[in-house]
Amino acid sequence: MALASADEFEDIRDIVQGRCSMCHASEPFYERVYWPPKGVMLETDHQIVSQAKAIIMQSSLSHAMPPANVSYMEPDERKMLLNWYRDGIKRTHVN
Repeated sequence: MALASADEFEDIRDIVQGRCSMCHASEPFYERVYWPPKGVMLETDHQIVSQAKAIIMQSSLSHAMPPANVSYMEPDERKMLLNWYRDGIKRTHVN
């Protein structure tokens, strides 16, 4: 899939694992989070790609995640996520 093969995917994985996976994991390690919210896990490349639209909706467009920006997601990280998704969608429709 175009999203996983993007040149910047390694950076995207780092953002998601650094800002989201403390809660969105099979065994969350964030205080008082006992299971992944809404059952969404973001630990593997496949999980990140399959949840890409939700990641963008929640982090880049609405800024609902991380809640109260608890993991300090930077504006440039939000923009990078959005650009990765948009570019991947364009590549999918071109091929």
